[in-house]
Amino acid sequence: PMTMPRRPVTVATVTRLPRAEFVRTSYLARSLAMLPPGELPKILLHEGNAPPAPVLGLAEAYNAFLDDAADDDILAFVHDDVFIHDWFFQERLREALTHFDVVGLAGHATPDLAQPSWALRFSPGLEPQGWQDRAGMSGTVGHGDPTAPSVSVYGPTPAPCRLLDGLFLAVSVGRVRAAGVCFDPRFRFHGYDLDFCRVAGAAGLRIGTWPIAVTHASGGNFASPAWKEGAAAYLAKWR
Repeated sequence: PMTMPRRPVTVATVTRLPRAEFVRTSYLARSLAMLPPGELPKILLHEGNAPPAPVLGLAEAYNAFLDDAADDDILAFVHDDVFIHDWFFQERLREALTHFDVVGLAGHATPDLAQPSWALRFSPGLEPQGWQDRAGMSGTVGHGDPTAPSVSVYGPTPAPCRLLDGLFLAVSVGRVRAAGVCFDPRFRFHGYDLDFCRVAGAAGLRIGTWPIAVTHASGGNFASPAWKEGAAAYLAKWR
């Protein structure tokens, strides 16, 4: 039978929770605990990322994970509220990263680059104005309860994309490192994914989606001050 090279896969995540609570309650830890023997990836965890402890932005934490990874590693940055249903997801990532250098689960091949989103349009005051052109969208993601998710089908996958959603971003460490690509620490919790894709694309890296079944607890909070701050910073950088 055909087998993919067994490149090491590491799941890296940042959580507000203490380690014991993360293991017991988070979607990500609960799903990883269900993997069959031999299919559990290495896990890197930055725990307790909430006051009164110093709070790292995701970009800063993800860069630290990148710095510690080996060139041959596949590093998957996954939100702690993502439930991975596919117990073969390591094999799917190994295959995906023979085609792409940066892989996500949802994205857009022809996004409006004047927007602070891969999927939605916003007014100058950053109020949601509906979808961008659906024709270039790719990927499928469940939302809500992992036992009965509401499944959003954005478009065909796998597919090359220019922008990806940050709920799940996997990279071929050596390729990203050789291209000098990293996360911009000015983007703490929002905008880091779009910015990373823009930088990676400008460096000639291949970006695309791959079919891996997950459920994400969050659909995004576009009204929050933190999101609007990140969106404004992204627009200012890429204007």
